Amino acid sequence: MRLVSCGAMLALAAAASLGAQERSFIVSVYGGGADHLADLRSTPAAYFMPGYNVGGSVGVQLNRHFAVHGDFTYTRNPARGASSFAGNDVNRFFYGAHAEARYPIGAVAPFVFLGGGAVTIDQVGVDQFDHFTRAAAMYGGGLFYSIPRSRLELFGEVKGLTYRWNVAGFSRMMYDVTYSGGLSYRFPF
Repeated sequence: MRLVSCGAMLALAAAASLGAQERSFIVSVYGGGADHLADLRSTPAAYFMPGYNVGGSVGVQLNRHFAVHGDFTYTRNPARGASSFAGNDVNRFFYGAHAEARYPIGAVAPFVFLGGGAVTIDQVGVDQFDHFTRAAAMYGGGLFYSIPRSRLELFGEVKGLTYRWNVAGFSRMMYDVTYSGGLSYRFPF
């Protein structure tokens, strides 16, 4: 986690030194699907079904290629298999920050991001475990489309979250993935 934080700080310092062209404050909202690339346990099976995500971010575009954002993403997935909380939904609340690099090509700009924060996990319904919070790494990428003659951008992104699940009898590194579409608005300054 320290390596991610140091990398983000270096990216911010480099971006700030590149100048203030196209500086803006950015507000984004998004939503889509949520899934997991790792089961809690394979035998007997304990896993999460696909679910959904909604979220938002605020950020500052430092120049044409670099930005920093604060993020919040909420996901909900049903639990299945042989676990004490199977049949109930599980919520995840991610909050953190990331550094973003983009490469504008006309109205389109592919982007990648890397950051970190924390994820709080809570079961819906009859609690079989107390909610808990773990450090999480965040990474991903996508594509922006700038709507001509406006301050709006449409975007699609895939985001990965990695964290340790070590409660309710499980000890597993989790790899969650969200895929979202969204809308951003830019306030120049």
